[in-house]
Amino acid sequence: MHIRKLPFPIFALTLMTIAAIQSGCGQSEAPKNKGIEDGGSVGFVPDTRPVPEANWVDATVPRGTPIKVSLIDPLTSQTSHKGYVFRALVTEAIIIDGTVTVPSGSNIRGIVSDVVLAETDSKGHGGMLALDFNRIDTPTGASAPLKARLTELGPRKSSAVLAAGAVPGTVEAGTPGREAVLRSNTTMTLVLEEPLRIKVKQ
Repeated sequence: MHIRKLPFPIFALTLMTIAAIQSGCGQSEAPKNKGIEDGGSVGFVPDTRPVPEANWVDATVPRGTPIKVSLIDPLTSQTSHKGYVFRALVTEAIIIDGTVTVPSGSNIRGIVSDVVLAETDSKGHGGMLALDFNRIDTPTGASAPLKARLTELGPRKSSAVLAAGAVPGTVEAGTPGREAVLRSNTTMTLVLEEPLRIKVKQ
């Protein structure tokens, strides 16, 4: 059998190629990133320090302080029964000695303490609502009992006015024979009848 001799350069190149293939087969695969493979986060160290407790201090809002609010729940002398609970939103923060004691966005809880329906006769009296305000909840998580009365209604967006000569905090229909209506977003001014003692977060 005749064996054909390869030229030396081609023969040498063939030997080098075979050697390179054998060398590659013998190499082990690079290890994978264990953190990523296991679902871990590379380079992340969780903060295990305890969250510091909030520092609360006692504060007092004096008697007679006005509170600006906006009515959240609508009220009418026709549908709001005695004992009906409603909410008002504080629209202006109360600041005492440079500290925000009552933040804007606080909720004040009110209750309908009495209701008088309107007389159907057009000459009869209008409907009436007596309102009490008895609790406040702030966005910071503080809550406190409160005693305040309604002293002022904002620009006429509702068919009700403060009742003259009636129990403080009573509103009545502005037209004889009509029901008293206080719509959502009706602005009001309340006045504290007793000091408000509340916790303030610092």
